[in-house]
Amino acid sequence: MHNITDRADVPLLIPRQRDQDPSADPSGPLLREHIDAMIDLHPGGLTWRRVYPGFLHQVPHARHFTRYLLADARCRDDAEQIVAELAANAVHHTASGRAHGTFIVEIVRTTATVTLAVYDCGWGGVPRFDGPSPTGAEHGRGLAIVAALADQAGYEGDDVIGHRVWAKIHTPRRTGL
Repeated sequence: MHNITDRADVPLLIPRQRDQDPSADPSGPLLREHIDAMIDLHPGGLTWRRVYPGFLHQVPHARHFTRYLLADARCRDDAEQIVAELAANAVHHTASGRAHGTFIVEIVRTTATVTLAVYDCGWGGVPRFDGPSPTGAEHGRGLAIVAALADQAGYEGDDVIGHRVWAKIHTPRRTGL
């Protein structure tokens, strides 16, 4: 499957923000070489974090945040799905979904990897990437999807301090077409 936006000679346009006037020009083309140069300037890559109230209706906002920051990345669709699964799990299965709960989305981008993480408020059990879901089950496939889309996945933390559930996608350097 080839997509015209995967070509190095086609500039990307910065996506329009949800609240932005559709007739407004978002600021012009964004060249892939500029993105790689920005990432290379920062040891350890670029890191973005955003805090969301612990409601399911915030998951699409987390998806949009991810898609916006990775607009030029070939892994953007997978990254968006991973963040949606991790954010929904935080709201459904931890104190993040309780009164005054929050979850945090973190995206770390280097020239070789994109690491996506969701921090929860704890008190929800241990994330399991290896357990198969019963046939016909309506729930329990989120972390299996994350593990299938990512090159690596895992978690840190506990019920008291909360969890950081993460997934890493390797992103090969762009070389021409």
